Amino acid sequence: MRVLTGIDLLGIQNYVFASNRLRDVVSASWLVHWATWREGALQPWRQQVLHAGGGSALLAFDSLKEAKLFAGAYTRRVLDQAPGIDLVVTHCLGEQKRISESLQDLQILLARKKLERKPHAGSLGLGVTAACEITGLPAAYVDALDSAPISRVVETWRSEEVRRNAESRWKEISSLEPEWEFPAEIDDLGRSWGDTSLLAVVHVDLNGLGEKIYQWLSQCVRDNVDDKDVLVQYVEWSSWIDETFRGVWQYLVKRVLAAIQDEHLQGSIPRLNFRLQANKLPLRPVLLGGDDLTFLCDGRIGLDLAAAALRELSRKSCPHLGQMSACAGVAIVRAHYPFARAYELAEKLCAHAKAVRRKRNDAGSWLDWHIGGVRSGEPVSDFRDRLYRANSLLLTCRPYRLKGTPNELETWCWLSETLLGTGETGLRGPAWGRRRNKVKALASLVRQDPKAVQTALHAWQTVDEHLKLPDSLSNLELLGTRTPLLDAIELVDIHLPLGDES
Repeated sequence: MRVLTGIDLLGIQNYVFASNRLRDVVSASWLVHWATWREGALQPWRQQVLHAGGGSALLAFDSLKEAKLFAGAYTRRVLDQAPGIDLVVTHCLGEQKRISESLQDLQILLARKKLERKPHAGSLGLGVTAACEITGLPAAYVDALDSAPISRVVETWRSEEVRRNAESRWKEISSLEPEWEFPAEIDDLGRSWGDTSLLAVVHVDLNGLGEKIYQWLSQCVRDNVDDKDVLVQYVEWSSWIDETFRGVWQYLVKRVLAAIQDEHLQGSIPRLNFRLQANKLPLRPVLLGGDDLTFLCDGRIGLDLAAAALRELSRKSCPHLGQMSACAGVAIVRAHYPFARAYELAEKLCAHAKAVRRKRNDAGSWLDWHIGGVRSGEPVSDFRDRLYRANSLLLTCRPYRLKGTPNELETWCWLSETLLGTGETGLRGPAWGRRRNKVKALASLVRQDPKAVQTALHAWQTVDEHLKLPDSLSNLELLGTRTPLLDAIELVDIHLPLGDES
């Protein structure tokens, strides 16, 4: 009797971003990877593993008894070596069903078990027990560096073995040369002291992967595909996703390395180039697995790297699942802004881009971003209305489709290359570049109405006839009740393209 066992980690983001120390975040990310890694927590059962990675795993056993013995031993191992990680394990009996039907049933069982799961409500220690300053759990140790009480979870994060494994994993994945390393401190990500001190949290996620998997399984059931072929196809597309995201991350690292000259990161806007810390890259991977990627970087290159990742993913076609696209959310915040809040914002922005994409029935990749912090728990639509609504005009076109026709508005390529470009009508071109005060003035004029912008432009053109907006914005009615002008103005001094964006 064949039994399929599914594992799904819960609350990964809350676990990884519980601390505001970058070293802790990296270590927590390693433990999440270890918990569903074939060579990690699953190593004793690696022969039974069909898929592992990205916070989930699938195993096959010959009997329910064997599957239950695995569940007990595996959960104990995770509890001992990666305390604080929460997970769900469920079993699906194959009986007389084909494996494609069993996989469908397993997905339903996992979803049901997550909903029916009773949250842990254990006692949080005796009255004499101090609370961990980071997690709020009962403290079990005193940190040697700052003499603060910490829980066993944090003590595990800060162990030398976990930190060493985390760093070696990222170096291996990134194919990083020995002379370069990822920073272990936020201050080493490239911030310019006394000038620009911004951090970008970038979250990239594939579009509609669950639906594509469901359609593939349904097709296998309808076509009565042989069990062996189903397993081969399952391994092919799941491995493709892992390898593709690893390739995308390697591409981003190479893109940054190619832009480094004389210890400076140099892009297409020279005045935004900045000096790097010795031998440290201005980006730091956090989560890589399954169908998403999360990384930190200097705020000036966050949008460039997010768009580059989307371009790479949009070129790919997954075996058995078809053409892929993705959405990205970029939260650009002050350095040392709480990680959990910044990640929550990036994830919300990515979800908002996905929602708009679905609403417009679009098949492309989309990008959304926000500069600065927002109220905790506030929906994207609410803070957009609060910050970018003036009378009947919405002063943003976010989210943007990655690309479209060359002159199409509401695409990131148009915004970055044309409106924000260095051409004659670009806000960073020769005409507007000499009139930076006029660019700033547009930010206040656009909050009034299109006629105010039109009047100001006519007045400015009497002095400098080259002060023009792109032809696609010449009527200044723009996109009905929306305008991309403020989006571009906000990025004039903080968006550094590293290379070709076409």
